[in-house]
Amino acid sequence: MINYSIVMRSVNANLLAINQAKSRINQAKKEGKEPEKEDLDLVKTEKQNAFAVSQYTDIMTIEKFAKHITSHGSVYSRADISAILYMAVDCMREMLLEGKKVRLGDLGDFSVLLTSKGAEDADKFTAQNITDVKVQWEPGQQFKTLRDEAEFNLVASRSAQAAVLKAIKRARPA
Repeated sequence: MINYSIVMRSVNANLLAINQAKSRINQAKKEGKEPEKEDLDLVKTEKQNAFAVSQYTDIMTIEKFAKHITSHGSVYSRADISAILYMAVDCMREMLLEGKKVRLGDLGDFSVLLTSKGAEDADKFTAQNITDVKVQWEPGQQFKTLRDEAEFNLVASRSAQAAVLKAIKRARPA
């Protein structure tokens, strides 16, 4: 069962302009001034849609995951499986740093994804322009059908849950 909550997000093509108008409105209010009518009108055009955000119920550490694997009748101990998982992490990192794509069957492919600052031309681009290295996962066949096989359960967002708990604690007599 996959838990999700609903969030509202702006979907306007001119979202940058709307956010800039909001900033100008807030600044004007801070300064005790009347916001510009154009900014107020622009903000009124903001359109929001509802989107799902997944809410996980637990964090599966390598140790918990290894214990779960052993519960499926594995002949290997939790310690053996943990050791293999830790080695897999170390080896995958090593292979990615060597510029290789790691293909793990139905689990999928893992490769490096770079983020960089642009340079005026190719001659001026250096490794210093690279700002981040991330791992990209391309799901294997077993993961491509998750949507079709999943059951979904609507829950309150984490912030809503926290607010309810806070209200309950405040309502309790000391």
